[in-house]
Amino acid sequence: MSASFTALGEFRSCSGRAAVFAGEAREGAGVPELALASTLAERESGGQEIRVVVLRIASRDQGWVAPTVAWLAAHGRRVILRTAVPLSRSSIAAARREGVTVLLELAHAQPGVQVALLGPHAESTAGLLLHAQHLRACELEVAAWVGPLLPAVADDRALETLVRHIVAADLVDGHVVLGRLTPPRLEALTRVLPWPTVATMSRAFGIDPALPASLPAAGVHLSPMADGALRHAVARIAGALGLRLDHCGCPAQCHLDPEQRTAYVPLATPELFPELGPDRVAH
Repeated sequence: MSASFTALGEFRSCSGRAAVFAGEAREGAGVPELALASTLAERESGGQEIRVVVLRIASRDQGWVAPTVAWLAAHGRRVILRTAVPLSRSSIAAARREGVTVLLELAHAQPGVQVALLGPHAESTAGLLLHAQHLRACELEVAAWVGPLLPAVADDRALETLVRHIVAADLVDGHVVLGRLTPPRLEALTRVLPWPTVATMSRAFGIDPALPASLPAAGVHLSPMADGALRHAVARIAGALGLRLDHCGCPAQCHLDPEQRTAYVPLATPELFPELGPDRVAH
């Protein structure tokens, strides 16, 4: 199995620097653990350790997940699987073996909107919450990754419906992420939402709904005021319905971490691949 990894960003967790990578099965891309080791080594070259690695899963082709999880755990990294699709048997087995936390991407209760926000392979919110029961039965810690949320799309009614479904599935922990508006996302939402909702959403981002071509290719973020208003609405509804947001103080849900792992192994050292021997490690 070959795989490639794309860096999606970083954040500060309770235990230190955390990095997010999207993994994708790709023929000829290289052995998964070697591909990720190279990417991690580049990001750690400045000397600051990455203690937490989030792997984002967007498809059911997950042959790369188990070896990647095993390699990260063996090198002392905490692993989080963030997924928009049900995990395969091999992924679940690896997650259970290494004490991995699973974050389920839940953006909207309507299946069409969920797909528009998370991608063509995304499972419905109902399907993922049913999968959460299976993961919990497998003794995995599960939390909700709520979003990406956009104004008008995530109005009070939609938010309350989504959070009620999450809590009804016995998930009590979550993290909220607000989305940016990009041309592909706008096009996808236009196909599944009423025009008044699309127009209100576009205006919230400062985009004329009659001129979608004015939306930059890189997308736009909400203004600080609109961002704060949406976050306040989510926090209010989550608090009222019993969903804890960032209970540990960061997006990594550190209070769900069993904290039992191999000692941290620095990268770009002979310890990275000890089976090669010190003379065969590049410096």
